Amino acid sequence: MVPFLVHGRSMEDEARDILRVALARDDHDGRSLIEAIRARVEPPDGVELNIPPREAIRSVPGLEE
Repeated sequence: MVPFLVHGRSMEDEARDILRVALARDDHDGRSLIEAIRARVEPPDGVELNIPPREAIRSVPGLEE
């Protein structure tokens, strides 16, 4: 089997190089992972959601003892 070549090397070598370059960058901004995720997914204006209270678990029909 002939390996698929990207830039004259195998896909595995290409993937390793991409990871090596990405992990070597020093663009850390001092935030924790959770802060970075929250900043990305949190709405900019903040939204208040009305979350209803949880109800008790219903029993499955036909499985009562």
